[in-house]
Amino acid sequence: MGATTIIVARDQNRGEQTLYEIQKESKNENVDLFLCDFSSEKSIRDFADSFKNRYDRLDILVNNAGLMNHKRIVNEADIELTFAVNHLGYFLTTHLLLDTLKENSQARIVVVSSDAHLNGKIDMNNLMHKHDYNGFDAYCDTKLANLMFTYKMAENLKGTQVTINALHPGVVKTRFSVTDRNSDLTFPMGIISPEMGAETQIYLSTSDDVADISGKYFDNKQIISSSPISYDKRLADKLWEKSIELTNLQ
Repeated sequence: MGATTIIVARDQNRGEQTLYEIQKESKNENVDLFLCDFSSEKSIRDFADSFKNRYDRLDILVNNAGLMNHKRIVNEADIELTFAVNHLGYFLTTHLLLDTLKENSQARIVVVSSDAHLNGKIDMNNLMHKHDYNGFDAYCDTKLANLMFTYKMAENLKGTQVTINALHPGVVKTRFSVTDRNSDLTFPMGIISPEMGAETQIYLSTSDDVADISGKYFDNKQIISSSPISYDKRLADKLWEKSIELTNLQ
């Protein structure tokens, strides 16, 4: 579509390879690469600063970083990595870029969640599974957190020109898969192509049909209902306040 596209990668070599492939396939040279480790608050803040130093506008933010681990790993702030990347990464990145988004006549935030949220729970006393870690359970919890974040942010953005919506991409054929060694559960390899998995993200990013829609959950370009607990505003408020604390936001 001719847009200037910024991709954010953890690994420079893979990022550069992806940038080259996008330019070659799209025949659009306006592709830029930034490096960021979304498990690290410092790395996210450095990325946001670098982006704002280079660009003065942002039309679309797609939160799509994801992680699932076999075993419990923590970052330098003692935050469990799945929670750090999948939820706090979205939360902090969005907040740091929000002023830039608000400067546009219309901007969009797209949050990649998952139907795995149906198995999720938010236990404020055990957000990071310190003593009962199971990789798939931790992942499901973060996908539920993505939806709670989306719905509350949509409320906060009322009266602005910024929309936010979440989506289930489908079970996509990528390298994102895991067999949890602590259980008999295998997270399945994908059943749809990456191109198909990207369709709803692109739809929410670009379609005029959703220009004025905010705070919804989509699957296959259609609005659907998420789990009952995902609409629990009191729990969402508690998660929001804890997320502010863990990301050191003012």
